[in-house]
Parts: sequence; C-alpha cells; structure tokens
Amino acid sequence: MVNFKSPAVAEQDFNVVLKHFWHVTHGIFIWEYLTTFGYEWDVIRGRRPYRWTIWIYSLTRAGTLISVILNLFIFNALTPINCQVWTSLQLVSGYIGLVAASVLIVFRIVAIWNKNKLIVGITTAVWLANVGVIIQGIVRIRSKWDPLLQSCVVPNTEDNKPNIVLTFISDVILLVIVLVGLLILRHESGIVFPLGRLLWNQGIIWLAIATIAEAPPVVFIILNLNDSWNLMFQFPSLIAMTIAATRMYHSLSDFFSKSTDILSHGSPQRGHDRPANTRATIQLNPIEVAIDVAYERHHITCKDEQLDDNSHKSKVGSDLESAMENRF
Repeated sequence: MVNFKSPAVAEQDFNVVLKHFWHVTHGIFIWEYLTTFGYEWDVIRGRRPYRWTIWIYSLTRAGTLISVILNLFIFNALTPINCQVWTSLQLVSGYIGLVAASVLIVFRIVAIWNKNKLIVGITTAVWLANVGVIIQGIVRIRSKWDPLLQSCVVPNTEDNKPNIVLTFISDVILLVIVLVGLLILRHESGIVFPLGRLLWNQGIIWLAIATIAEAPPVVFIILNLNDSWNLMFQFPSLIAMTIAATRMYHSLSDFFSKSTDILSHGSPQRGHDRPANTRATIQLNPIEVAIDVAYERHHITCKDEQLDDNSHKSKVGSDLESAMENRF
C-alpha cells in the first residue's frame, strides 16, 4: 500500500501530479479569459449596453486571472522567494474572484425570488458567513520555501478543512435556494417561455458543475493523504466556479441582446391582450431578472372561457413573453 505521507511520494505528488494538473487548469482559464474578453471589450466600446453588474462580472474574471498568474510565478520561480507574501497575494486575488462569482449567484437568487425578504435575508447571511470563512483562511495561510521541492509549499493543509467544508455547505445552500425558486417558477408557469427555460437549464448546469468542482476538495481534505492531494482540486474548483458563473451571466446577457434585436422589428404587445386576472412583470437586466406572476388557481376565466390548469400555464408563459416584449 502506498504511503502518501512518505517524503518520496509527497515529492512525486507535488512535482508530477499537482504542478502538472494545476498548469493544465491554469492554461484552460487563460484560454477562457482571452476567448471571452470580447464581451467586455464590446461593453467598453459601447457595442453592448452598459449595466453596473458588468463590474462584478469583470472582478470575478480579473481576480481569478491574477491568482492564476501569481500561481504560475510561484510554481516556476527559479530562486527562493518570499513565499508568505506571494502566496497570500495569490490567495487574496483568488478569493476575490470566488466572492464576486458568488455575488452573481446571489443576484440571480434575489431576482428569481422577486426580492422576497426572507430569501434575501437567508442568502445574505449565507454569503456573509462564506466571506467570513474566506477571510479566516487568508489570515491563517502559511507558506515557506522548500529546498527539496524548489518551490513554495503550504504545510499543514489539513487545518483548512473547516474552511473547505463550510464553503461547500454555503454554496450548496445557495444552490438549493436557486433550484427551489426555479421549481416554484416551473410549477406556476410551466417554463413554457424561453427565458424560463434558460434560467432552469442554467440552474441545473450550475448544480452539476458545483457538485463536480467542489466535492473533490472536500473529499480529499477529509482523506488527508498529504498536502499535495489536499490542495489538488482546490484551485481548479475556483476556476470551474468562476467560468460557470461568468458563462451564465454572459449567456443571459446574450439572450437579452438577441431578444432586443428580434423584438425591435416586431410590434409591441398590447396590455389588454393579457388575461385580466394575470399580472406579469419582468425587469430585464442581466442576472437581475424579476418575474412576478399572480393568478387564481381554481376559477380562471379568460374572455369568458374556462381554462384548465395546463392551458393556464401556457397563457402565463405567453403573458410573460408579452411582458418581455413590452419591456423592450
């Protein structure tokens, strides 16, 4: 049986496994950043509408990019460096990207739940708890130069177990809130309109990515094989979460841009075409999409015609689409 604690195995895990794996994931993010920078550049040039949430989007990407660059410098340093300073800077920039990514998700939660005060309170408390855990991790980090490995190392990585586990739990809570909100929306409207389908699909994708990206760090920090394996999936999970959050923001923004192009050639929907007992309002801002639908569940009449529940869901979906058209 392999003794992961032995110096020889630990050295091999660091130089062969950890370094190579992280270099690959760093390359993936740099490629992602460069290939999608056109979105931000279009906003700068005025080709896309400016919205203040672009700053959160850009901060997410910039923080992660700086962390990637610092990591590459630390890994490839040819002479001893001040590991404590450089590792702290790398960790701070990476956590800034992670916190900003979670802000994008919080905005989405607030929008899906139509600014429900209870949900806003719970979400804010979870987010602040996550920030507190992150600050604790930054304060407690220690790094030193290892002459044998010729690189900076972080000893006693198992001490970071509470931070990793609590971060995972907080993200799971946010995901559950998103999915519950989408399930309620799906039940009320049937997700028969494109915006609803987009939000639903993104919620499922986000759940899958979060599980795949954040579960391995938790598993390996609990197993505590050695410091290299404890760190193996932590930074790649940050990269995965950053890409997922910014991609969802980007695709939702593209959805609105395409809708604007299409609807600008169409005729506006008249308000009196809607069922009298249905009210739908959509505030079309990226991430901040508020949907508020109120209707009677049992005695529904539209133009003196009795509708069954399924027909009503179709009416609600059409009404939401009409509201979207009117907003543009």
